[in-house]
Formats: sequence, C-alpha cells, structure tokens
Amino acid sequence: MDITCLKGDWDVVLSEDGDSNLEGFLVFHTRKYLGFQLILMPPQTAYGGIHIIYREKVKSHTINSFENNVSQKLLSQLPSNDLYYQQYSTKFTNGLTHVWEKYSSTIRYTYLLHLKDKSQEQLWNQLKTKRRNSIRKVKPLMRFQNIDFNTYWSNCETTFKAKKQSNPYNKEILKKLYGHYHPLGKCHISACINIETNEITAATFLIEDIQTTYYLSGYSRPNKNESGALSLLLWENIRTCHTAIFDFEGSMIKPIEQFFRSFGGELTPHFKVWKVNNPLLRFILKFKKLPFLDW
Repeated sequence: MDITCLKGDWDVVLSEDGDSNLEGFLVFHTRKYLGFQLILMPPQTAYGGIHIIYREKVKSHTINSFENNVSQKLLSQLPSNDLYYQQYSTKFTNGLTHVWEKYSSTIRYTYLLHLKDKSQEQLWNQLKTKRRNSIRKVKPLMRFQNIDFNTYWSNCETTFKAKKQSNPYNKEILKKLYGHYHPLGKCHISACINIETNEITAATFLIEDIQTTYYLSGYSRPNKNESGALSLLLWENIRTCHTAIFDFEGSMIKPIEQFFRSFGGELTPHFKVWKVNNPLLRFILKFKKLPFLDW
C-alpha cells in the first residue's frame, strides 16, 4: 500500500473476537478529491477490501454468520467518508452485510489457473487448440530472457504508441514494485526475443505472494508474424510458475477476456462494492464520471 497509494494515504481496521484473536481486516486507501473524502482502490491494484480469517471445522451456517458478523464490525469502524469503493478478492464471497447496509455491488470476473498437482501435459491440454497452434507457430522464432524494468518500460511505451493506444499502466508504481519485490524473488519481468532481429516482441510483468502469481501487466508488438509471442510467453510463465495459482487478473473487455479464457483457467467472480454517502457527490456522479471509478 505504501507503493500504490501515490495520492492520499492508507489505513486498516481490524475485527477481533472476545479473546483478541484476529477474525478479519479491511485495508483501504483514502484520498481527497474536490473536497470530498474518498475510500478507494489504489491504482494498479486488483484486489482490496475485506479479508476474513476462518476458523477450522465450522459448520456452513456458522461460517455464514461469522462472515456477516466480521463484515459488519469492519464496515462500522470505517472513518467518515463521502464515497466507499473497493474491489474485493475472489476469496470474499458473502456480500449479505453490504446489501443490508445499502452498499451497491456488481460482479467482475478473472480467470484462475489452478496449478497444484497438474502436470505440464495437463496444463498444455487445457489450452484452446487455437492457442496451442499459435504457440507452436511462433516458438521456433523466439527465445526467452529476463529483462530489467527500464527495458520493459521503454518497449512498453513504444508498443502502445505503435498501436495508437494510451499506455494503461502506471510507471511509478510498477517501478517501485519491481525495485522492492524483484530482489526478494517475488517480481519477475520476462520477454520473448526475436532470434533474428534480437528485438523484444512481448513482455510480461508478474508479481507473486505465497499462493498466487498475478499477471500485473504485459504487451506485445503489433506484428502479425509475431502475433503468438505473448501467448508463448504467458505459457512459459505458467509452465515455470511455482505458486499454486496463476491469476490473469481478468478483464471485462471481450477480446481480452477471450484471450485469457483460451488458457484454460477457471472463470472466477469477485465483488466490486461501493456506497455514495454524500448527497451532493451522489448528484454530481449522475453527470460526471470520476477518472478513478469504473463501476
């Protein structure tokens, strides 16, 4: 959060039981905008919000009650705000308390590849036939190489400019993430290099925690002869991944969703939750979309 909260600050509220055992926590980013106090998702961050710590061997109805109770305690501790907006992780599945407290929500999707106890052959067979063919076609033309952040970013800028698209990634955040987590072995930047031209054709920026590897950003050159380079690189990332899950971090954009789906991951929903507490801001939002909101 120290890295991603470029504007404003961040905080956390805790839920504890009667014996001071941690039951859950809610990490949130705060900032002011046009005089309004906002609780937001930090940029370049896929998941936030409520995280619940479960007890072992509990009946399902007890679990539901526990989740509702923890969520209520966490939401009640939030500081006064004009807007609350969070995108919860795929592990948070019970939004009943938010409904009762008049929060709005919608569903987003990501694709999760569960890698534990699966052979490379099984993972390869999960790929869509078209994806496997594109990988086979481009593989003889490419080699893999780890690259540093400056090389990654320079080619990223060039690639999006060639596509006549704006760069969707935040340089400052990605650079800080790489600088902090790469020395710890938790952040990896890799590239597909054209063997003949020695040019980068595709690159990926991955970051991981103890369980999951996240595809945080990536790009490929707009060259038809190299159209399978990003597919090849992602397959190499998956093949060599040492966490239990590979998270594509989803997209609601149809062509990107179709691309991610072709790798055989499991379509997985997660909540996007918001509540506008200030009547004036609620009125403004009818006519003006704030640049950092995408509900």
